Amino acid sequence: MLVSRRLLATSAACALSWGTLVVVGAAPAPAADEVDDCTQVDAADTLPTSPPTDPSAPLVALQVSQAHDLVRRLTGGREPGAGVRVAVIDSGVTGAAIDEDGAGFQAPPDLSATSTPTYWHGTAMGGVIAGDELADGRLVGIAPGATVFDARVYDTDDPDAGGSDDDLKLLTERGLVAGLEAVAEVAGDGPGQVQVVNVSLVVRDGSPELEAAVRKVTATGAIVVASAGNRDLADGADGADGADGGSSYSPGEDAGDTWFPAGYAKDDPLVVAVGTTTDPADEGADEGGDTTPAGLLSSAIDVVVPTYGALSYGINAEPCLVLGSSTSVAAAEVSGILALLASAYPDATSEELVARLETTATGGAPAAEGSPDKYVGRGIVQPLDALTRPLPSSPATSAEREDPAVPATLPVAEPDVLSGTRRNAVWWGLFGGGALAVALLLRPVLSRRRRLDD
Repeated sequence: MLVSRRLLATSAACALSWGTLVVVGAAPAPAADEVDDCTQVDAADTLPTSPPTDPSAPLVALQVSQAHDLVRRLTGGREPGAGVRVAVIDSGVTGAAIDEDGAGFQAPPDLSATSTPTYWHGTAMGGVIAGDELADGRLVGIAPGATVFDARVYDTDDPDAGGSDDDLKLLTERGLVAGLEAVAEVAGDGPGQVQVVNVSLVVRDGSPELEAAVRKVTATGAIVVASAGNRDLADGADGADGADGGSSYSPGEDAGDTWFPAGYAKDDPLVVAVGTTTDPADEGADEGGDTTPAGLLSSAIDVVVPTYGALSYGINAEPCLVLGSSTSVAAAEVSGILALLASAYPDATSEELVARLETTATGGAPAAEGSPDKYVGRGIVQPLDALTRPLPSSPATSAEREDPAVPATLPVAEPDVLSGTRRNAVWWGLFGGGALAVALLLRPVLSRRRRLDD
């Protein structure tokens, strides 16, 4: 179903694995009385005992409030994100408003077992993308005017829930493929279509079926935003460490060929792989003072954003916090920023929107220029710069123009019939002038000689 603006939030919670597929996210489990953590809201009637009072830290760092003001100026007062649809392929999004036509994605019966979300992750992602601001003015969603297309492909990622009385469905690669294929039917880069597809999920190694589903979406002109993977993504699974995931860290690691759909960003310009900056409160620094990166090092990463302390909504529609650094939240933030850009520049192509995002990041290198940094890609996203800086010029080739321009040529001089005469006159003038000068010099000598002879 289509859930509009009041959709709730993003998260950075513990990553639980099932087979090869895991939800990206990581956050320490809070104490029992800290129910302001989105990951701990597991039912619609969960009541927060300590509601969050701080603003969303990453939105403050990204200057989202100023970006909202700028979008309103650029669009004549429209709400940031208005007119843009963002698909959230996840565990379902709790929302209050259904799109007018009611034509949302209906998950196949064997992918989702419940009519309402029962797992926090999808709701949290939707909130970070397009959640309404709170009554006290604190921002929750980056693009609150956007409409979220709820593509629920599972209900839980807890392996113990598979045989429970609730009969909750687990996350599978088949479900992710089904979600992408369903979204592709309504995706595109025009009005009324899903322009941005958020995938805060990863599958290990990928498959031809998953790649084909991703290509099917991007072939419509829609942008797929995918999380690049957290450091503890596969901790304890398949003996993974270093290059494959896990808490250990090696400077030479590269998860770009391990975790997907993010890995497809290396070949598809409309797949944006997103990482996260490190939690500033991380106490896991080694003896040399270096902090282990929160996300996996990956040659697929395009950009990164700060995510620690994100404010969102739980499945009970109450505000909550994502307490750690998470590439799931990072993907949701970038999906929201792309929705902002699309609402500010409705005539821009998807390629132009991605170019604005990437060339204005702190690194500034577009995808075609060299290998990005495996930790931060092309740098930290700068929403204000992405909204205001002109795009690098990329003029069309002559073959792409309807009337190719003819190269300018130098003018041909008219024949000068008097040039020889003028040239001879110059030489005769020089000769005559020289003779006269010699005569004047010799005149005194010749005059004295005549007087002596007399």
